[in-house]
Amino acid sequence: MATARKDYGDNEHSILYAETNGCCPLCLKPILFRKPNSGRLSKGYEVAHIYPLNPTLAQATALVGRAPPTNVNALENVVALCPTCHTRYDTDFQLEEMDKLSGIKNRFLANARANATISDYMIEDEVYAILDSISSLAGDDLDVPPTSFDATTVDKKLRTGMSPLQRLEIKTYAVNFYVRIRDQIRMLEQNDQVAIRMLQNQVNTYYLAMQQQSPDNKDAIFNFVAQWISTRTGRPLLAAKVLTSFFVQNCEVFDAGP
Repeated sequence: MATARKDYGDNEHSILYAETNGCCPLCLKPILFRKPNSGRLSKGYEVAHIYPLNPTLAQATALVGRAPPTNVNALENVVALCPTCHTRYDTDFQLEEMDKLSGIKNRFLANARANATISDYMIEDEVYAILDSISSLAGDDLDVPPTSFDATTVDKKLRTGMSPLQRLEIKTYAVNFYVRIRDQIRMLEQNDQVAIRMLQNQVNTYYLAMQQQSPDNKDAIFNFVAQWISTRTGRPLLAAKVLTSFFVQNCEVFDAGP
């Protein structure tokens, strides 16, 4: 017996649209459009099932060994696609594209989980001064190499489980900003040592929460922690990434490898 297609409500459509950032995940074209002489936006996407709702014979043959989701109509198994990509996906079904789309959806879900937890984790006011100090550095300041820095810890922590480009970004920030941030924290500790310890514990706690949500994705964990710092403080994401890189080197963010 065929499974009935669910009629998704307005709230579910809002979730599906929001997670795409307004673009079809496959072709990257906008999925809302404005008709000529109209002041209203119109929906230009369809709700596509990643694992087919009712597999055709050809799809069923390709899916041998792939267990269907418990609820094929669940939001976790659907994604907003433009009509062209939806039609092509269904009619020219390929396991490789299903796996690609499933990976995209999993990133959407991971981002949603991370965003949902941002408001649950506080951050000390002292981080504002650190981020402002990072953002205010002039070009001449950045040309001066650190007087002392041991990259051993960051190398060990990033040895496995992280993409080369992300590893390079973190190491670059750590090498160039470590001493400056360390000195800024030492200065703040003179006024409130407990607050700095609380800040370090807060960062570690949020890191552990993100590690639990995305245990095999260090790239995502690093970016989730940086996004949390940026969102909670209203400071630029770039400055938050620099500070997160410092905590990779100097705090319990990522375990050192063997």
